[in-house]
Amino acid sequence: MGWAAVSGEGRIYTWERAWHPVHPALKDACPYLTVVVELPDADNVRLVGNLVGDPMHPISIGDEVQAVFEDHPNATPPHTLLQWRRRA
Repeated sequence: MGWAAVSGEGRIYTWERAWHPVHPALKDACPYLTVVVELPDADNVRLVGNLVGDPMHPISIGDEVQAVFEDHPNATPPHTLLQWRRRA
C-alpha cells in the first residue's frame, strides 16, 4: 500500500479543551482545542490536530472540519503543522 491523496475533509471523533500549556511556546495560547478527526474517504483513519478559531466556541462530536496547514519555514528544522478548521 502506498500514499494516496485524500480530500482532507473529516468529522470530529473526540476533542479536548486544553487549559495547561504542554510547551512553553503555548503559554499565551491557552485555552486551545485539540481534536481527533476521522477521515471518511481514507477508511476512517483518525488524525490529531488543533482546531483553529475561537477556543470557547461550542464543539460537538461529528462536527465537520477541513484540514489546513501552518507552515514554519524559518524554524529549525522547518516544518508544517496539520490543523483543522470548521466547515461552513
